[in-house]
Amino acid sequence: MSVFRFSDYDCIGFDLDSTIVRYHITNLVLLEYDVITTFLIEKKGYHAKYLKEPLTHRDIDFIQKGLFFDFEKGNIVKLTPSGSVYKASHGTRMLNNDEIEKYYPNRQWTYGEIFSKNPLMTWNGPYSAKIRTLLDCFDMPAGLVFAKVVDALDTENGGKPLDQYNIWPDILDAFADMYSREQVQGGGGNFYPELKKNPAKYIHKCDPRTLEWIKKLKETKKTYLITGSNLDFVEVTTSYAFGENWKSLFDVIICYAKKPAFFTDNRPFYSLKNYFEDQVITTKDLKTGGIYNQGNWKELAQFFSNITGVDNPKCLYVGDNMLQDIYAPSCYASNCDTMVISEEQLAERLLNHDITHHHEDILTSKIWGSFFHVKENDVIKDSFWNFMIKKYSKLCIPKLEMVIDIPLNEPINCFTQEDGDKELSGYHPAKPVTLANI
Repeated sequence: MSVFRFSDYDCIGFDLDSTIVRYHITNLVLLEYDVITTFLIEKKGYHAKYLKEPLTHRDIDFIQKGLFFDFEKGNIVKLTPSGSVYKASHGTRMLNNDEIEKYYPNRQWTYGEIFSKNPLMTWNGPYSAKIRTLLDCFDMPAGLVFAKVVDALDTENGGKPLDQYNIWPDILDAFADMYSREQVQGGGGNFYPELKKNPAKYIHKCDPRTLEWIKKLKETKKTYLITGSNLDFVEVTTSYAFGENWKSLFDVIICYAKKPAFFTDNRPFYSLKNYFEDQVITTKDLKTGGIYNQGNWKELAQFFSNITGVDNPKCLYVGDNMLQDIYAPSCYASNCDTMVISEEQLAERLLNHDITHHHEDILTSKIWGSFFHVKENDVIKDSFWNFMIKKYSKLCIPKLEMVIDIPLNEPINCFTQEDGDKELSGYHPAKPVTLANI
C-alpha cells in the first residue's frame, strides 16, 4: 500500500479559492447566476422571462460540478472515463436512452473522447468552441444558464431544437465582464462590489488552526501560493478570511497565474505596480517574500532549488480545480505531486463518519447522480472525475482541516496505480459513501 507524508516534501503549495479560502457556495452560485443572467438580458438581448424566473429546487439540483457542454447541440453531458456519454440533457430536459443514441450513436462523442485523452487539448483553440467542463464554484451556474437559454430558444422555435446553437460566446462575455480584474478596484460590474460589501455572506472565516498549520509547515518547508486571482481580489478574500498578516504564511506568492498554462507554458513572471504587471522578472530576480503575477513552473522550480539548496526539490501542490490544480501540475510540472480538495467528498457523506456539508443541496444532484461514480448494468464504476482523482493525485480531502492535526512525518494511505486501486485509500479521512460498493 502506498503512503504519503508531508515531511517528504521540500516545498508545499496551495491554490487559494476553495482551497484555503472557502466559500458559502450556495450564496456564491446564486449571486453568479444573477450576475450572468442580468448581463445576458441587458447586454445580449435575452428575454428576462426565461432567465429571471425564481429558481426551483429542480433548478438547483440540475447544477453539478464536472458536467460538460456540447455547445453546438445545446446539450449538457456527463462523461465516463473513456469520454463516452453517460447521461445528457437537451437544455434542462433530461434525455432518455433512445434520445441519447440519436445525438451520440453508441454513446460516442468525438470531443468527449478527445477530452478524455488530453483535457488540455480542449482548453484553447478550435476544440474550446466545441466542449467545456464546469470545474469550480466560480463557473458551476453556467450549466443552468446555458440550459435555460437552450430551452428559451427552442420555445421560440416552436418547441423544436435548433440545428445548431451559438450561446457560449455570450456566456463567455458574461464571465469576462463578471470576473474582469479591472473591476475589483474600479467598483464596476455586479459581482465584486457585492462580494466586497457583504463578505460574510459569501466567504467563510478560515479556521485559525489551519493558518497555524501552514505556519508550522513554513518552519521546515518552503510554502507557496499559486492563485488565478489578481492580488487586489486576493486581498479582499484573505483580509476577511485570514486577517491582515496572511502574506507571511508563504515564501512566495504568485497571482493571476493563468493556470493551467502556468504549468505547461513559459510565460514570464512580472513584478507588480498598483496590482498589475510592471516589469518582467527573471528567475534570478525572484525573491523570498515576493509577490508576482503570471510566470511558469519551470522557473519557479528553479527558484525553489535556489532557496532550498536541493537539486530538483520535491513539491506538493494542493487545489480544487481538477484541470488547473491537479491534472496540469501532475502531468507537466517536474517533481510535483498533487492533493485534491473536493467538497463533494463530504457532501456525498463520508463512509463511517457522521459529519455533513452545509451546502449539500447544491453540491449533490439527484438528476445527474454521484460526482464520483456512474452505474452501468447495476455495476458501480468510476466517474470521469473519480478516475482523474485517483490517477493524478496522492490524496483527496474535503477540506484542509482534515489533515492539519496529523504529524507531518506520519504516513497516510494514498492512491496507488496498482491493481486499479480498488480500495481508494487516498480518500481521507474516508471515501464517500457513494464509492462504498465500487
